[in-house]
Amino acid sequence: MSGRGRLGATTPAVFAAGGFLAAGALLAGSPAGCSYPSADQPLPGACAPLSVVSSMPDDGAGDLPTDTSINLAVSDFPDPDSVRLDTVLLSSGVYTRLGGFFVDFITRSLRFTPRNQLQPNLTYVVTLMPGVTSLTGCSAKFDQRSFGTGDGPADPPLPTPDVPTFGAILPIFAAHCGGGNCHRPDPDDGTCLDAPAQGLSLCDRDAFSALVYADATELAGMKRVQPGDASRSYLIRKIVPGPNGGPVPTTPGHRDPPDAPLAETDLRAISDWISGGALQN
Repeated sequence: MSGRGRLGATTPAVFAAGGFLAAGALLAGSPAGCSYPSADQPLPGACAPLSVVSSMPDDGAGDLPTDTSINLAVSDFPDPDSVRLDTVLLSSGVYTRLGGFFVDFITRSLRFTPRNQLQPNLTYVVTLMPGVTSLTGCSAKFDQRSFGTGDGPADPPLPTPDVPTFGAILPIFAAHCGGGNCHRPDPDDGTCLDAPAQGLSLCDRDAFSALVYADATELAGMKRVQPGDASRSYLIRKIVPGPNGGPVPTTPGHRDPPDAPLAETDLRAISDWISGGALQN
């Protein structure tokens, strides 16, 4: 991406005991040219506990629709691999609820959607266990919050968000990923580079196949874009701002674009496209 620079790759996951694991490259560089792989992290520092900073519903809220989703905003980037059956639970009495949730790096949050509607006029408890960790390995602080449901679902029903098309994502690449002839020609004349940085061509013709299910060259075992799973897509980890303006922690190289981050609307469009299946439409 540009700042123009180089691209070198919420999550649906298990929420409650007895639940299910739902199925929920890269942009790096510097203003002077393309980026390079690096093991350095911007803020190695101390390991502060991962903590809940806000929740929706609010702790103690009542009379909520039975189709309510739960969102926990946390103090650091949560590791989606640490969200397991035994680390995050939604319960009422001795019973836990099944569902899936998305790890959202843009807002540093966990969003849970129950598989079925909650029971009416009942108190539920959301529990975050220390087994949940940040990407840098810091354990979560134990947290419990409760809320109560009302008589039934929201009326009218909550709208289903639109999923961006790939055609809506290409102009973002065109505007930010061409500097220094890294991933698109500079100036952008509609052609494709013969030898793009890290073999990643983001011209209109090549971008989809270069991203979706393509191996990340700077982080083994990760795809540049893993359809349905933005938090496990290297592309998202490279473009979301992390500490000190770098990429998401544990991500090699620079954040992209290397100067000002993408606008949150652009980050959200790319993340929602991936979470929605990363379709070529």
